[in-house]
Amino acid sequence: MSHEIIPIPPPAPDFAAVTAFRNCVSPKHTVALPECLWASADPEVQKSCFLARVCQHRAPRECVFHRVAPILQEGPTCGFVTISMLLGGVRTADQIFQEAKAKGFTALGEMFSAANLMDILQSQVQFSGSCHLFVGDLNCDEIREALKRGVCLIVPYDSDVNHSPCLKKGHKAHWALITGYLIDNDGQFYVIARQGKSRLLGIWPLSALAESNANLTEFAQPKQHPEANFILPEGGIAGPNGLCRRSIVISDGFSGDKFIFH
Repeated sequence: MSHEIIPIPPPAPDFAAVTAFRNCVSPKHTVALPECLWASADPEVQKSCFLARVCQHRAPRECVFHRVAPILQEGPTCGFVTISMLLGGVRTADQIFQEAKAKGFTALGEMFSAANLMDILQSQVQFSGSCHLFVGDLNCDEIREALKRGVCLIVPYDSDVNHSPCLKKGHKAHWALITGYLIDNDGQFYVIARQGKSRLLGIWPLSALAESNANLTEFAQPKQHPEANFILPEGGIAGPNGLCRRSIVISDGFSGDKFIFH
């Protein structure tokens, strides 16, 4: 006599857990997160730390950053979006793009020169601060101390699928506005970032951002624009007018308040 073997059905999904996760990553912040409770007074900070798996169970030593509203980019205008966010949206990314296009710096919104992007920033009448071009390894005492003094950075880097820094030799070049820092209890130094492909705050190790910035050596034609003629600086993105090991350090001229946790 044969017996049919009936497999045991899998357990029912935990719909409460699924719903909690979906809600925690939505902009409504409807569910109290079980981690990063030190930031519970600021749901955006708590959610970003929760997703980045940073300071989940212990408060950081310090977390300070300028509050900057996110602006999503349209087309390859990520560099101009960082300037628009820095200026509080008083100038749109498209307005800034048109100025850069008139100067011959860009064709479709791409910016492969940190020096040229700084030129555009300095030409904004709404910009009341000062800035200079930093050349070198971002993971250094000079940059850490500058962030502690309250500067912002505009940094080119390779963007991964979740928009965090990765190493693609410049094939995924992107721009981020660094508005502050976080130091965890182990002394790990993170940067707080805004960029134009997500409304979420980025919380990245400074070391990872520095490595990504230093690996920008090759231009790759974007798949979305296979026939476009992008404007590259003399010497390419690895040259002295390009992106590799270059960033913009910005002092003063910021609008809005700060998030401060000590």
